[in-house]
Amino acid sequence: MRTVFTKSLSAASANSIAASQSGTIGTPLTLTAGVVTIDTASATNSAIGRRVLVTTTSADATNGVVWVVVGTNAGGAVVTDSFNGVNAGTVGSNLDFVTVTSVTPTAGSAGTTATQVGTSANGSSPWLALNWRGAPPLNVGIAVELVSGSATYSIEYTYDDPNLLQAGVAFPLPFTSLVTVALVAASSTKDGNLLSPAVAIRLTISAGTGVLRCRIVEAGTG
Repeated sequence: MRTVFTKSLSAASANSIAASQSGTIGTPLTLTAGVVTIDTASATNSAIGRRVLVTTTSADATNGVVWVVVGTNAGGAVVTDSFNGVNAGTVGSNLDFVTVTSVTPTAGSAGTTATQVGTSANGSSPWLALNWRGAPPLNVGIAVELVSGSATYSIEYTYDDPNLLQAGVAFPLPFTSLVTVALVAASSTKDGNLLSPAVAIRLTISAGTGVLRCRIVEAGTG
């Protein structure tokens, strides 16, 4: 199996999804549009999707506020992400979104104040499934090329099946420890491998707007 894709993120924006406003528990915030598109496909971004960022000045953690974001992912499927609020700060979603249709504070004992919602500097490619049941050994070669600009990135893997999560698992748990160290928190063209069995792999950008081209070749799949 050989896969090639590109990924880049536009600059983060703190309020591109919802302008600053007070929020009521159980009531969706007013978004900047009915459906907000936060990532688009292009020649430099074939692996679309990025994280949603909630910024607030209120004591969301103390009040037990849980944020629920609903939208679509790179495959066009409807996805829902829930994550705990923080006190007077920012918190990002666990999942990557392409569009956002609602952002709602839930479960808290008090509403939120001066809350705005936008995009963070983080985003991942969709998970790429590996043939971990194939003939041994599983050996995955990976090259990430910094085509232009600047960006910090890591290759991540998971033991969860992104398409069939077990009960109680909301999203695949990512790891980096068994990826060649050159491909963790990297900021230039690097290559390496993943020698341990895993179910899926992805590229995650943690900073920058540069263009990355990722090449993944999997052997041992006979």
